[in-house]
Formats: sequence, C-alpha cells, structure tokens
Amino acid sequence: MKPARQIHLARAGNTITAAAFALALAGCSTSGASADSDDTKSTQPPAASASASPEAETVAQEEAAPESVEATSLKVGDCLADDPDTEEVSDVDVVPCTQPHESEVYAAMDIDAGEYPGQEAVETMAQDFCLAEFQPYIGTEYADSLVDIGYLTPTSYSWTLGNDREILCTAYRVDGEKLTSTVRNSKV
Repeated sequence: MKPARQIHLARAGNTITAAAFALALAGCSTSGASADSDDTKSTQPPAASASASPEAETVAQEEAAPESVEATSLKVGDCLADDPDTEEVSDVDVVPCTQPHESEVYAAMDIDAGEYPGQEAVETMAQDFCLAEFQPYIGTEYADSLVDIGYLTPTSYSWTLGNDREILCTAYRVDGEKLTSTVRNSKV
C-alpha cells in the first residue's frame, strides 16, 4: 500500500478575508476558503470555450490523457485533472496546464524531520505557508483573487512509513469551473 496524503480542497460557501483565513480554519480537518467576492468585479479566470470551432475540436482531440502519478511525486507547476474525491490520496491524475484541470500546485515546502507534529499543527503550517506563497506565484493578493487555496499534507502514516514531509499548495477556481491555463503570474 502506498503512503496516503491528506488533501484539503473543500469548496467553502462562506466568504472570509485573507486575514481571517488562518483563524477560521485552524483545527479543521477539511480546509479551504473562498476569496472575497465583489459583485462589481467582471474579471473571471480563463474558462473553456462554450462553442467548439473546428480548431478547438482538433485541439481537444490532441489533449493528452491524464497521467496518474503518486501524490508524493507532485511538484510546483503540476496541474491536477480532478480534485480527489477523498481526504487521503495516494495517486492523482496530472494533465498539461493548457488542458482543463481542477487545480494547480503553486508552492511546496518540506517540514523539518522529527516526530509527526499532528494534524492540527501540519494544517496550521500549510495554511500559513500557502497564504504567504499565493501572491508571489499568482501575482495578486489572496483577498483580491478569483482563485482559492487548497493544500495536500502528509498523514501520520505517510510521515512514518513513507518519509513524507512535504506540504503542497494548490489553487483552484472559486466558482467550481475548471482552469484552462496556468495560474502562474495570471493575476486572477
């Protein structure tokens, strides 16, 4: 059995500010937050075209099949075809970021070796780190963005048996639509 990783990609229905992000989610086992919404904003993250031109159909036919990789092998810039439908994952499907995808890994951090610090401590580290790394990768402040933060963290099992120490931060669209390009420097 491969080590599992916890995934926290919940789509929250409540709007909270970036300042409240860490406080609101501290101690939660399933985490995620919605960026502030403003009905006057008209900018949307790129979306797949609703009309299929002959060129679009050719491109769609040329799309690469998702590649299944171990969750512990993910790296910054990888795009996940779909959000895993479980809290603990071993494998995920990765596609080129030019294809429709649910989320993109935008930051990675290794936790210091030692005993597993516990789920709450790992989640707090993930929340703080992912929030700090959001603007440098995406190009806009979290509170002003149309994408949200998710993260993958080690479990006590993957920590002990798989030597898994990595926190991975992911970005996904708040509205639930798929991304169709990278969020790197997208300013969305």
